Amino acid sequence: MGIGYAAAYRAGIIPWEKAGRQDQPTLLHLLDREEAMRPDRVIRAIDLGCGRGANTKLLVDRGWDAIGVDNVRQAVDVAVRRNGLDDARFVIGDVRHLVHSGVGKGFDLFLDVGCFQSLDDAGRTLLAGGVTELAEPDATVLVRTGGPRAWPVRPKDAVRYDLERAYRGWTVTAVSGIGSTDRSAPARAVAGNRGEWFRLTRP
Repeated sequence: MGIGYAAAYRAGIIPWEKAGRQDQPTLLHLLDREEAMRPDRVIRAIDLGCGRGANTKLLVDRGWDAIGVDNVRQAVDVAVRRNGLDDARFVIGDVRHLVHSGVGKGFDLFLDVGCFQSLDDAGRTLLAGGVTELAEPDATVLVRTGGPRAWPVRPKDAVRYDLERAYRGWTVTAVSGIGSTDRSAPARAVAGNRGEWFRLTRP
């Protein structure tokens, strides 16, 4: 996973950042809802596979206690420099081993924009297990699937079944794309229509 993305960052081939900007209205809508559900406390969040930290900064700017984790050092170094955030906001670590990566625990929200889909089945299960162990009882996972990925990383696309298989004990709901139950979600840009957003909660 890391080798493909490290090569892509070195070459400046980062189409997922453009796709993320195009899809930001949906993300902002989802974050608004999470904040409305927790109006009386600071929300602790972790940006899984944070890359160069745009979404980590977005969370911090909204008043969240957020941390980003990524295993590509070059991307994390850029995240610290360009976002004006303290380097304590970022951890160089493997999302498949979150519990031992030094990110802490007790998170209210896990933001996953293309990270889950970049893993094989075993990696997805490990990621989900770590999320479950570090999550507060009422935590939420927001997962974006589909969209550009780094060559030569070519995993299969992630669909709802893959999330349900990895995230045992969580309820998976589509909030954009096929099977969406969220009619209030904003329309998405044509270039960002591939893939879906999912919201995971625990009963």
